[in-house]
Amino acid sequence: MAHHSKTTFAFGPEFRARLRQLRKRRGLTLRALAVLMDRPVPGAHAQLARLERGKVKYPSINMIVDYLRACGAGFGDLLDLLNPYTSQRPVLKAKGDAAVADLLKNLPKAEQRAMLRWEKKTTEKREELAAARPGKKKPRVETDRERVFRVVWTFIHANWNEVFEQKLYETMLKLKDEVPRSERRQACEYARRFFGILTRYYQHESRRKSALERVERRAKEDGFSGRLVLALLNTASEAYCELLDSGRLDWEPSPEELIKRRGHAPRVLKAETRLETDEAKPVSEQNRAYGLIRAMVFMAVNEKLDEQKLDFYLVKRHYNGWVDRLLPIALAHGTGSPEWQAEVDATAPRLHDETFARAMAALAAKTYDQWKVKLPPRSPI
Repeated sequence: MAHHSKTTFAFGPEFRARLRQLRKRRGLTLRALAVLMDRPVPGAHAQLARLERGKVKYPSINMIVDYLRACGAGFGDLLDLLNPYTSQRPVLKAKGDAAVADLLKNLPKAEQRAMLRWEKKTTEKREELAAARPGKKKPRVETDRERVFRVVWTFIHANWNEVFEQKLYETMLKLKDEVPRSERRQACEYARRFFGILTRYYQHESRRKSALERVERRAKEDGFSGRLVLALLNTASEAYCELLDSGRLDWEPSPEELIKRRGHAPRVLKAETRLETDEAKPVSEQNRAYGLIRAMVFMAVNEKLDEQKLDFYLVKRHYNGWVDRLLPIALAHGTGSPEWQAEVDATAPRLHDETFARAMAALAAKTYDQWKVKLPPRSPI
């Protein structure tokens, strides 16, 4: 049988010797054993002899069970031999491991181990996702050739995506005002479908054309304008043509490339993720600058409170709370705005000393104005 391994453990010499020992312990000949197994047909004892000599490479479980019953034994008599064998990886997965290792045999040992770890991790994640969705169709078991192809394909696909995602990012930048943020990811997915169809092999060009038309029709049904859909298709076409012209469409990872990546496929940032990062960057920079200004204002106010011996808890708490209300007003409107003055006029009389409170508000304004140059210009998101 081609799907079995040629060498086995459970049916090796030790296993055969144990079977023979169980038969001898019972004092049975091969002919008597065949009768007890209810196999009195001519030649049955010869088949059992071949089993004990290891000529029957893959005996059925029924044969082994009947053999043990006839000898008055059980699987407990073979556990020490069966447990190490059954705890091994399935034959197909073991062959896949060997095939992937053979693919990487020219790499240094460290890179081999890194890539095997990555391949194992992706396989386990695939199986976990399948187990978490019991209603979905289970992924079929990969052959060793399919596993090798998946490892190589990951690098090839990432190499293609470096070109495609850059072009998609540039297109989405131009169309940012036309595509709402809530629909941006879906629009990018349609572009990836176009790219996937273009890079897929089709025996007949008409099938590729009909596949493109089908995706284009679904995008329009989802509410995307014809102009946007055409822009996404053109983006995918440009990336495909660039790969084709440069020869990168036929690129395969060299051992040097695998070494450089240390056994990990290059990670390509998706276009919509880059857009979100770009939009969040000014906000995060402004937040950091605002945090610095806030700390400097609090330091100046608390230092003055300490000089006036106003360091008891409630007074500090009131002033710090007030500064927390003043700073957002300064950020939004400025320290000389009517909004700032209105907050000072409303709160200063309620504090322990109105004159001192107004002086603290002036100190907070002076410190804020001194440090506000650290704030980057605000841009609408």
